Parts: sequence; structure tokens; C-alpha cells
Amino acid sequence: MSDDKKYTVSVWDIQFYKVDEDGNELLNDDGSIKLFTQTRDIDLSWIADSVSENDIEEVSQRGENNYV
Repeated sequence: MSDDKKYTVSVWDIQFYKVDEDGNELLNDDGSIKLFTQTRDIDLSWIADSVSENDIEEVSQRGENNYV
């Protein structure tokens, strides 16, 4: 049986960080970037509107470029 379903790209999770006027990230005491999440239920699904399947790759493990 073939899986002919079509999928679109959507947003699963999102985090934010702060930068100063010089573009420097706000850091934790250990030097890592301080991450934030939204406190209200805001629809941010529009962020995925300009992302295609060719722009993404499966997350298989956390690496140095994954800030989680």
C-alpha cells in the first residue's frame, strides 16, 4: 500500500532570544544564549508560509546548531 498523502510544513515549537543595539545576544551566566518562549497564545503559523519541504531536514539528534 502506497502512502500518497501530501504534507505541508508547519511550526511545532518556537523560541526567542534578545539582542542589544549592537546585535549581541543576551546571555545566561554560563555564556549560553538566554532563550524565551511566548507567554500568550499567539498564532505564529504564518512563519512556515515561506518554507518548503526542500528548506527543512528531519531532526534526528541535538547537535551544536540546535539551541535546545
